[in-house]
Amino acid sequence: MHASSIPLTQVSQARAGRDTHSSRVVQRIHALIHECGGWIGFDQYMHEALHSPGYGYYSTGTVKLGADGDYITAPMLGNAFAGCLARQYQQIRENLTYPESAIILEFGAGTGQLALDMLAYLAHESALPKRYMILETSGDLVERQRALLEKSAPEFLSIVEWVHDIPDNIIGMVIANEVLDAMPVKRFRVRDSDRIVELGVGLDQGLLGWKEGAPLEGKMLARLREWDLPAAYQGELGLQTEYWTASLVQALEEGVVIIVDYGFARHEYFHPDRTDGTIMCHYRHESNMDPFLRPGLQDITAHVDFTAIAEAGRQAGADIAGFSSQACFLIANGILDLAPSEFEAPSKQMLEITQQIKKLTLPHEMGELFKVLALSKNYPCRLAGFSFKDIRDCL
Repeated sequence: MHASSIPLTQVSQARAGRDTHSSRVVQRIHALIHECGGWIGFDQYMHEALHSPGYGYYSTGTVKLGADGDYITAPMLGNAFAGCLARQYQQIRENLTYPESAIILEFGAGTGQLALDMLAYLAHESALPKRYMILETSGDLVERQRALLEKSAPEFLSIVEWVHDIPDNIIGMVIANEVLDAMPVKRFRVRDSDRIVELGVGLDQGLLGWKEGAPLEGKMLARLREWDLPAAYQGELGLQTEYWTASLVQALEEGVVIIVDYGFARHEYFHPDRTDGTIMCHYRHESNMDPFLRPGLQDITAHVDFTAIAEAGRQAGADIAGFSSQACFLIANGILDLAPSEFEAPSKQMLEITQQIKKLTLPHEMGELFKVLALSKNYPCRLAGFSFKDIRDCL
């Protein structure tokens, strides 16, 4: 049914339902702020707005991805992205000590489209993993993923497994596509060369807003001082992404972690001109920089500091196996080969695939802002995805 044909009463009811939900989220955060003495860290606010069971953005049943949602991810454009990741998995699998033991672990599988397309590609290549594990924190998305597989390829359900925690002794490939950007971050403000404060959330005449907390001390302060940030600079520290990276590397026995997300190496991430950080919010395919708008209804993200992730991985025992733009990674894994010739496909299909590849690789689309970082453990082979261009020295 097209939006124009939906009765206005249904539209009004849907809008009223969303407003009611957001009001409940706001009330919950207000209560939390009062309980904590009038201030909470932005990481705590971000957790409540996104991940709190029954309240957070990701825990509700609203459509978040696709044309009817708030944003579109690479797997939803078509199967070319999945085909490139599947090719990278094939190379990894072939060079493992025991290829037959290889698994794929995907974090935050969204609609399940990436899992479906990768499994379809690998089945065609007779290279299916022993297990395809999905670690998904949203119960609603788990049901959507399961429904997609049941409808489109029920034969894969025998090897797909949903898990709640990072499994031990991982052998194979781990995928985290647009996962780290949604992890809660700490926010800070530089007062002067000797004083950096944590920037959190409080109430101003009953409205949510930024509020300074205590001055930073210890390791966090020492870390920020290293970068010589100017006065009034505001930014984020993704400490949770670093903890996640360390935990994952410790669980990896043999194989590779592939992280795809938008972000920068540190020299760009904390560039003096980027004075207001990287917080971005998404609602109905429109972006804004106000995380206090529609709490519980809009996505809140922060760009990834890939240098911090690489350092956390190295300290946990991983090797930095590659770093590049998404465009270079996909080209190295043969995305241009996936487009059929004019003799193999109708013109409409050719146009769709061409548009898909452009969206994934062009600099002004997803090609340059999105980066790919690979962490490996007990895997000495050079990864095909970084044969075109590897800029790990920039980290």
